[in-house]
Amino acid sequence: MKSSSTHKVKAMEQRIRELERMIGQKQIKIDFLEKMIDIAGEDLKVDIRKNFNTPPSDGSGNTQEK
Repeated sequence: MKSSSTHKVKAMEQRIRELERMIGQKQIKIDFLEKMIDIAGEDLKVDIRKNFNTPPSDGSGNTQEK
């Protein structure tokens, strides 16, 4: 019984290490993508980050031709 319990604890510790590694990799990816957004925004001279407080555009605004 004790051996089974020890085995379960070690398996859980291993799973925790795997999940921590995965979180670390995801954080690196997030940091990279955020930096790419910043660089692209600087190059394009536009704030390309989504502003979540504004409603999305419907894309069918009226344009007047002259």
